[in-house]
Amino acid sequence: MTICCTDISRLPGLESIRWRGGVRGGNRIIRWPYIAENDTLSPWVRGGELVFVTGINRPRSEHNLKQLILEGIEHQVAGLVILTGPDFIRQIPGSVVNLANELGLPLFEQPYALKMVVVTETISNAIVQDNLLGQSTKLFLTRLINGFADTPELIQLRASELGLDEHKPYALIAIRLAESRQPSSRDAADSPPADVHQRLQLEQHLNKLLKRRGNAWPVLEHEQDFLILWPTPAPLAAGLADELEQALGFLHTLQPEWQLYAGVSDLQSSLGSLSNAVEQARQAVQFATLHRHQPLFFYERLGIARLFAAIPQRGLLSQFCEQHLGTLCFARDNESVALKNTLTHYLNHFGNQQQAAVSLGIHRNTLRHRLTRIEHLSGHSLGDPYSRLNLQNALLIEQILFQNHSITPSSEP
Repeated sequence: MTICCTDISRLPGLESIRWRGGVRGGNRIIRWPYIAENDTLSPWVRGGELVFVTGINRPRSEHNLKQLILEGIEHQVAGLVILTGPDFIRQIPGSVVNLANELGLPLFEQPYALKMVVVTETISNAIVQDNLLGQSTKLFLTRLINGFADTPELIQLRASELGLDEHKPYALIAIRLAESRQPSSRDAADSPPADVHQRLQLEQHLNKLLKRRGNAWPVLEHEQDFLILWPTPAPLAAGLADELEQALGFLHTLQPEWQLYAGVSDLQSSLGSLSNAVEQARQAVQFATLHRHQPLFFYERLGIARLFAAIPQRGLLSQFCEQHLGTLCFARDNESVALKNTLTHYLNHFGNQQQAAVSLGIHRNTLRHRLTRIEHLSGHSLGDPYSRLNLQNALLIEQILFQNHSITPSSEP
């Protein structure tokens, strides 16, 4: 579990620190304590700090305290703690409390009698211990994801040592971040991967989401996907879709410009099946990115794609792709990717050129030109229903092979 603002007054010795405002931001995660010694926070914080304002070395006016609230929101600090007493800051002005409530920035009041060395040491130790436990849990789960075979008894023992409840059924969720804009002729079929800063922000948001739900499992990473274990008691499994849609909606309210895709595994009964659950969830999220109108996709709905993924002879699948996609097969240059993206939209709209053109944001004449080019490169007519079926399956198989890194054409050794 991460340390967030709601945990502060619960830490041993910090009971005298009181909430004053911004309670709805209580799940903001604390990365580290920071004592503010300057008029402004802007040059000194990076996000996630719990900022302490003493007023000892620098007088703090009502205007300055409100400025710190605004800067805290701008730079995504975890919260603000103002020390009060008879000598420096006597009380927190009502306008500062109101502003913290309005913006949702946690605001605390700490008496000067509570020594800062005690406060910072307590918070820092809690963060360090939490990080160590979190890293141990991540290493444990990463081993299982990578297929290290432990006996059920050892898995149960290790989970118990880490304070994890592995007896509840769970679904594994793979979450992928992509750009929200429609791909153009020069874009890849899949949106380019988000930059490092966006991924860090998304990881923080996911941790907040788990904190809100009381979910003790950490956020994991596997290649471009974030992975979450989502405990789901079997009787409630039917409502899982609604629950996850609400979770994605929560993430969307935090970063409306992001386009998120989520793939969900079948329900699992033990951590011993974690590796299989990850594979299922990643296949589902890959399918979601191909069908952008449905950002949440369940593995159980994959249908024929599950059969393709289960075929151990990848060479047969590779041959099928080459036979039906021609030179477009496994090609990643801009033109080929744009043509395959066009073909995907065309097939997803059941051959309706008008709807496909609208979904791609291009003119119908441009679409017709691309479809003619696809027929030439693939060697198959889009007017033939069997050819359309085979092309759609070939595109699906190609994505499965890309995901499994088995993309060598059959003509190569």
